[in-house]
Amino acid sequence: MTSFISTQELLALAGDHLWQSTLFAAAALVCAALLKRHSAAVRYWVWFVASAKFLVPIAALVAVGGYSSWRVIEIVPYSEGPVLIEAVSQPFTGEGVALRTPGPRAAADTTIMSWLPAGLLTLWAAGGAFFLLRSLLHWYRIRRIAHDAVPMTAGREVESLRALERRMGFTTPLPLRCTESFLEPGIFGVVHPVLLWPRAIGERLTDEQLQAVLAHELCHLRRRDNLAALFHLVVQTVFWFHPLAWWIGAQLISERERACDEEVIRRGSERETYAESILKTCQFFVESPLACVSGVTGSDLKKRIEEIMTKDTVSTPGALKRALLTVAAVAVFVAPVAVGALNPPPQTRDVAAPATLPAFEEVSVRPNTTTGPGGRGGGGMQPGRYVATNLTLRNILRRAYAAPGSSGPNGGIDLLEQQVAGGPDWVASDKFDVVATTKGPTQGAEMRLMIQRMLAERFKLKAHWEKREMPVYVLTMARPGTLGAGLTKTSDAECAAAKAAAAKAAGSQQMPPMPSGQVQPSPLQQCGSIQFGPGTLIARGAPMEWVAQTLVTVPVITGIDRPVLDRTNLTGNYGFELKFAPAQAANPAPDRAPLHLALEEQLGIKLEATRAPVDVLVIDSVERPAPN
Repeated sequence: MTSFISTQELLALAGDHLWQSTLFAAAALVCAALLKRHSAAVRYWVWFVASAKFLVPIAALVAVGGYSSWRVIEIVPYSEGPVLIEAVSQPFTGEGVALRTPGPRAAADTTIMSWLPAGLLTLWAAGGAFFLLRSLLHWYRIRRIAHDAVPMTAGREVESLRALERRMGFTTPLPLRCTESFLEPGIFGVVHPVLLWPRAIGERLTDEQLQAVLAHELCHLRRRDNLAALFHLVVQTVFWFHPLAWWIGAQLISERERACDEEVIRRGSERETYAESILKTCQFFVESPLACVSGVTGSDLKKRIEEIMTKDTVSTPGALKRALLTVAAVAVFVAPVAVGALNPPPQTRDVAAPATLPAFEEVSVRPNTTTGPGGRGGGGMQPGRYVATNLTLRNILRRAYAAPGSSGPNGGIDLLEQQVAGGPDWVASDKFDVVATTKGPTQGAEMRLMIQRMLAERFKLKAHWEKREMPVYVLTMARPGTLGAGLTKTSDAECAAAKAAAAKAAGSQQMPPMPSGQVQPSPLQQCGSIQFGPGTLIARGAPMEWVAQTLVTVPVITGIDRPVLDRTNLTGNYGFELKFAPAQAANPAPDRAPLHLALEEQLGIKLEATRAPVDVLVIDSVERPAPN
């Protein structure tokens, strides 16, 4: 179905995503606590996965899996006749218009609720724009500093940096730029990073301290911390209103700085020398306002210095634990995709636009206030008008969206009651009287389109078709390749002869009166017809899909309350006379078998219960009509 998502639906999806991300962040907190004695780099990736979860809704992953599903489900066409009748077993609630006119307070509440979703979206957009602009201003400021910086090609800083790069295995030299600002040393840029180096820092650091600071920055570069920080900056901009987004950002900065500290100490820097270099940097220089400019002074400084001086060893997770952590992180994103693949989303399509449908000349719609249940069926279609008396909207819909069937003004196979899903409760309880007239004689197929337009204009109906997998019956051959004794194929020549004889005798012969409850086949009956009476089904040159349709049209007789699909693979036209015991007969004939046994014994066809995707008309919205 091609339609835009409503504001209310968007907010509902956002709410689901927020509580799922919050729950996942809580799980990350527990995981990080369990890994407290391990390397900070491990905890960093735990928090990074929690950050990534904010930008990856589970619903989106399920949808990806559903649309890329490997499951191949046979789809039964709806619009090409003859078409099967489908039923739905799980109705779906919808919203309708209130029964009574709202009072002043209810009207005020309705007004508030009408603008609240749009107001919330506006507030979110304004907050996101503010934080985006603030980040862009910070970035512009640092970019100006980098632009004005002077490249350094010689000196002890350059020599120390190149020596460290060779020791750490870097193949591309990192550009070093000297600035006059008091911004702390830091890596600026993601694609083409440079190291911004304040000129005054060289006067305050010894050679050993300078090497420790440079090693710290190279660790940031190797870890690609700027790219990860930029990613989370997007998360904070989109979810600026969620405290967890900011808290996770603080954890990421804290753990990345600790991870670099651990790496610098592991590579041989003296603890005291390294701690002094960090303290001097913090004393004389300003921390970068952007997390995606990796510096030295981030995180809780007091706690970092304590850990640098006292934390002797850092345990590394074993191979099994690393594998489990990796599998858990991957499962967070793969599991929803797998769920979607195993449960592909329903296939949907729009109903025809009202403006494209033919219209009645005059329409009268009035509520029917009589007590008791409403009438059955979907209303009568006469050559020049449509009349529905004491019918619920659900029953009118069943006739309006009926599948094409036999010819004639009332041709068509009404939807089963379960095929109309959604809508408010009054759709199945309130009753209406409808009288609509046309300009001239109108066939059933065109009149059904007129009813659809009337429903859209008078009832403000909005609906769509949706494929749902549900219980059905299928007709299959009891013995493949072998027809039952009572089933004979009708050739094209026989059909042509029958039609010619029927045309010649038209109006000259009358059917003799038939006893009640019996069907008498006419010797002049044309091919392509089915006669159905209590306990009797007679076909003259009819395709098997017509037989499947006919079994659904009279559930009182057949006892079939679900769609019947033709899977016999029999092509062409067939004739037969089927005798069976009606489903609700008070005194069934003792020599007649139930329908499913009679089909197998007389025609060699089995009726089997299974599941298949079928069409369901889903009501999106509807209103009570103004009477006229």
